[in-house]
Parts: sequence; C-alpha cells; structure tokens
Amino acid sequence: MIKVSDIEKFYHTEELEITALNKMSIEVEGGEFVAIMGPSGCGKSPLLNILGFLDDADHGSYVFNGVEVSRLNERKRADLRKQNVGFLFQNFNLIDDLTVFENVELPMIYTGLPASVRAKRTDDMLDRMHITDRRKSYPQQLSGGQQQRVALATGPD
Repeated sequence: MIKVSDIEKFYHTEELEITALNKMSIEVEGGEFVAIMGPSGCGKSPLLNILGFLDDADHGSYVFNGVEVSRLNERKRADLRKQNVGFLFQNFNLIDDLTVFENVELPMIYTGLPASVRAKRTDDMLDRMHITDRRKSYPQQLSGGQQQRVALATGPD
C-alpha cells in the first residue's frame, strides 16, 4: 500500500524556486493499477522518484506498506527498493557487456540469493518474457521490443 499525503518537492536555481509537487496526495491499495499521466513539466518524474525511494519529498508524508519512508536511512530505503520496486526506463538501462541472462540475474545478486536460486528465477523470467532463446545475446543484438522485455524481466517478481 502506498499513501502519500501533502508532499511537496522544490528545485532551486540561482534565480528561482521551482515547485515540482505542491501538496500532492495519492493512495494506492495493494494490487491496484495506477497510471501517472500528465503534460510535460507537471511533476510526474519527481513523484515517481519519490515513490521509488530515489528522492525525498521536501515536506509531507510517504507511507509504504505501513512504513514512513522519510524515517528510513539510505540503506533501509535501498533494501526496500531492491525488494519491492522495479523501474522501466525509456532507454532500458541494460548493461551492454552483460548477456541477457546476466542482465536479468544482476539485481538478484544484490539481494543475496544463492546462485542456484538466481539461475532458476532468471530462467523462469526469461521464459515468461518469451526471450529464452536470446539468453546468451547481448543487448545490442536485440530488437527494441526484446530489450524492453529484458528490462521488464530485471524488476521484482
């Protein structure tokens, strides 16, 4: 469950203060699907960076699964992010020197899973994304759609 209450985010330049989020509130229940949409410059990216534990709100409250995120240190936020959040960027952010299998497996290494468990989960994810036949390929050898599926496969189960 995500509950954001009255969050504010500001960016400062030498000349002005930019309000990216102004007392924004949203609540998302477990299993609910939500799309964040709006025109360029309306605050979508700052909101998603806060929701993904990449940035802090300047004011307000963010509760994730009953935990107030602003009270967590960077290490605990990183652990929460590793276990619960996946990002799908426009440019995929795959590592060119790693194979498809290695790109999908990499985030699991940081969670401390044993190699045998990582291999099974990686194979399962590649199968679910219909890219098992490309497991030894490198990102530059894939189509855009295949790269997108690899990027999706790197997220949490």
